[in-house]
Formats: sequence, structure tokens, C-alpha cells
Amino acid sequence: QHTILTIKLLFTIMALSDAQKVAIHGEVITSLRKALVPLEFLKKDFRMEYASQIKFKDIKASGEVVENPTSYQNDKENDGNLIPLSLTELHQAWRITTAEKRNGWKLADLAKTNSIAFANDLHKRIMSLIPASGAKTIGTADKFNKRGCINLSGDIESDEPRLLLTPDYYRAILPENTTEFKLDGGAYGFESIHKAKASVFSKDVVGVAYEGGAIAVGSAIPEIDDDLKDDINWELITIDGLAGLTVMFCNWIDRNTRAEWASLGLMFGAKILEPDKVKGYVAAAVTPPES
Repeated sequence: QHTILTIKLLFTIMALSDAQKVAIHGEVITSLRKALVPLEFLKKDFRMEYASQIKFKDIKASGEVVENPTSYQNDKENDGNLIPLSLTELHQAWRITTAEKRNGWKLADLAKTNSIAFANDLHKRIMSLIPASGAKTIGTADKFNKRGCINLSGDIESDEPRLLLTPDYYRAILPENTTEFKLDGGAYGFESIHKAKASVFSKDVVGVAYEGGAIAVGSAIPEIDDDLKDDINWELITIDGLAGLTVMFCNWIDRNTRAEWASLGLMFGAKILEPDKVKGYVAAAVTPPES
């Protein structure tokens, strides 16, 4: 009994302090909020409890406009089907050394690096749904310009078309005076234009025009086994400005190595609901693979 008490006391001493957790949480929130801005415009269902599947209603028709109504409640509901979206548990872990615990900036830097990697993985799970096959050829980045970008704005039928580009294409259309306007505020016929790392797109894809509601994303909180709850400190971190996206932050100590670990966890899934409102772009025509 004395041995067990000593081990528990050791773990308590080594655990992250509240101040250290605040530093990590702040960096997680800042990094994810900045990296995941495009998610704000998608069809979302972000939950704060466990779920392995979410169902979206795919609306097919709006309500009807009635002239000189005698009743103010239409008896016809919007047509639509419930579309299931399966969620996959994602886990991003990193080790925290004693030296890193002594320096707040090192803790924050670790959290930033892993948060960005986590965000890139979420982006990839969405953008990889858009293949090069059927994409539109827009030429190389050095030939891309503002007029070419304007021409893309009519590729999908939408009142609020949005555009996501790899960094080289994004740079090609940046305004010369960035104090005049920013692309994420709307430009060249798009409601917003954002950049994403080339690595998050499918092979050969360099961008995508889309209507937000055409792509569904869902998230929930992973489960922790009851047997492990005494050995893991876990908290929920809600990312401001992302419609309630909440990730699980965990912190624990490996009893074998006495090393301390931290992680971000999420149940996550993505699906294209309306393919005709999502258009991928490639630099050059892609030759289909031989059968």
C-alpha cells in the first residue's frame, strides 16, 4: 500500500500545472482557429459528447411562397433525406520532456506544431474527397491571374461560391496593396478565398470551388475507458469562431518510462453532399490510369 501511495504522489508532482495547461490550451485554440477557418463555411454538426455517426438532412427543396395566405403554416415540409456520416477517432500525441516543462515557450511551441499538424489532417480528410478526375484545367500557377480567378467564380451554381487554393495559386492573385482588402473577405466573384497546404489536396489537385452547404463535416468527443480515467487528465477545448468545434485534450504519464505525454483527440468525418456544387482544379489535364 505504501508503494502505491508513493507512485501516485510521484505522478501528481510530475503532472502539468494549471499554468502550463493554460499555455498549451491557448496555443491549441489560436492555432486551430487560424488553420481551420474554411470549416466555418461548411455544413457542420459539432458535438460535445461521444458519437460514432451523425446524420445530416439533405434538403432538396425550400418552403413555398404563398400569395394572400389563409394559413401561415405550409403543410408541406422541406423534402430531404437523412444522410449518415461515419466518424473516425483521431489522436495526435506528443511527448513533453522535463526541460520543455521548465520553459513555457517550448510547451507552447510543441502545442502549436502539433495543433497545426492536427488541423492539416482534418483538411486532408475533407479535400481528399475531391479527385483530379473530372477537375477543370486552369494552367500553371505562374500563368494564373486575377482574371482567371474571376472566370472560375461561375463554375458552380451558388449565391455564395468559395475558393480554396494551394499557396502558389493563392499568391498569384494577392492584391498588391494588402491594406485595401483581404481575399478571405471576398474577392473576384467569390464570397471568400483561402489558401491551404498543397499536401491536403488529392494528387494533382491545386484548388477547389465549392458552396459551403455542399460539403458536410461532423465531429464528436472520443470515449475514454473507465479503467483509464484515473490515470489521464482530460479536458474539452472549444475553438472560438468555429461553430462549437470541440477537441479533447489529454495529459498523462507513462508509468514505465515516467515520461509525460499530451494529446488532442476528436471523432471526425466529412462527406460531399452535392457533387455538382464542388469543382476541383488541376494545373494540367490528368491522364486516367490504364485499366
